[in-house]
Amino acid sequence: MKRLDGTIPWNNFHLSYCGISDRGLIRKENEDDFLIMEGHRLFCVADGMGGQVAGKLASQTTLEGVSRCMTYLADTGDNTIPYGLTVDMLGKPRLACVAQFANYLVHQKADGSSMGSTLVAGHFTENRLDFAHVGDSRLYLWRGGQLTQLTEDHSLVYELYKMGNISREEMRSHNLRNIITRAIGTHPQVEPSLGSIDVLAGDLFLFCSDGLTTMLEPDEIAAVLAAGLNPPGIVQTLVAKANEAGGRDNITTLLIATQ
Repeated sequence: MKRLDGTIPWNNFHLSYCGISDRGLIRKENEDDFLIMEGHRLFCVADGMGGQVAGKLASQTTLEGVSRCMTYLADTGDNTIPYGLTVDMLGKPRLACVAQFANYLVHQKADGSSMGSTLVAGHFTENRLDFAHVGDSRLYLWRGGQLTQLTEDHSLVYELYKMGNISREEMRSHNLRNIITRAIGTHPQVEPSLGSIDVLAGDLFLFCSDGLTTMLEPDEIAAVLAAGLNPPGIVQTLVAKANEAGGRDNITTLLIATQ
């Protein structure tokens, strides 16, 4: 199990965070991973695919790409563009550039195999949270007693749900639920979905892999967030409940509280 927690000063807030990545009860390897770049106020979750070793490598390479690109973009004194980071990428919004560079690294390492990864990333900048995602890892907001999903899965079952062919409940158990329509590294280029939201005191932001959301209903997640626990207590409880429900996949939860 991987776990990190801490607190970062930001504007008039403090960002208190805790992340846990757990293997679950069935999988032999943990193909999930998460990244926290305190100095950049950047938080990410990645869920690798392609088999045990390849999936783990995919998620790690994805987050390596995020880290390298974010470090370069923030270092105005470095005029040497890293190999693979193109001028075209640099013209995109920051998180789109980060996702494109991560995609480049994974695609190069895959070398024709089916290796790939999801990515959900959030960057606290000024008084907002900018976010980007590829695949079916999610970002939720808990505010004022209400849970809101800020991302829309790039998955076949989510497309079927949006077309009205299946219910939200059927998404969790559908036999095609593991098919994602967009991933880091499976193609030479990728377009992440982007969003941005104002940040208020008392907000909770939950980044997670589908190992959590296929095990727990949104109201079960909301009940944990409503309990008034601190970030470590929340993520520990969510992981425990996902394992109690069967733990069929790796489970990664990363929670940030604004205080």
